[in-house]
Amino acid sequence: HRGAQHCEEHCDPTLDGVLGGFAPLSERDLQGSLKFCQSLPGLLSSSTSSSVKRVACEMGAGIGRVTKGLLLPPPLSMEQVDLVEPCQHLLYAAPEFLGDAPASQCRYYATTLQEWTPPKPNHYTLIWIQWVFCYLTDTDAIAFLQRCCEGLVSNGGYIVLKENSCPLDSTDDFVLDLDDASVTRSIRYVLYLADRAGLKVVALQEAQSDFPTEIFPVPMIALAPK
Repeated sequence: HRGAQHCEEHCDPTLDGVLGGFAPLSERDLQGSLKFCQSLPGLLSSSTSSSVKRVACEMGAGIGRVTKGLLLPPPLSMEQVDLVEPCQHLLYAAPEFLGDAPASQCRYYATTLQEWTPPKPNHYTLIWIQWVFCYLTDTDAIAFLQRCCEGLVSNGGYIVLKENSCPLDSTDDFVLDLDDASVTRSIRYVLYLADRAGLKVVALQEAQSDFPTEIFPVPMIALAPK
């Protein structure tokens, strides 16, 4: 964890910084995420009751890239988003990146995934976890997913994991990167951890097909309580 924290603390508070030099992929990434969300029953704002406040959480939020590009705009139209980010300089840059009106719909939590707990049970319509789960040990990952599960609304909440994975034709269950203290897991490995946390798979896309072939595959997995 210390290695991952060190890397993020030296990350520029820009799109290129938080995406490790892949800023041109951001729009493509967000469009792929939106398409995936549109496949999840009851998630779009037009299909939910107006009496239920729609709250999302972006884990490892950085400067709020997913909040600005996916969670707040239509058709998801979340009414509030909680940004969870351990590096304070990234979180401090988020309101300016988001803009005044979107920033006013957000709350900001400077904490790690290992230390985060939902503000109350039955709270989130959607918890978005992207390119940050790889920094958790198995034990921390299971405990974290269990807390996410407790924070979901009881009628149709989702956890979405969008992370690098081992190549689909690989027999490896994980790849360690000692430089940034991360572990890239196979899809089956992630599903095993989710199962241990009491979650079931609602939808799974094995990879975003329009990403460059030279990077790891990036699957999307929607989870809900069993």
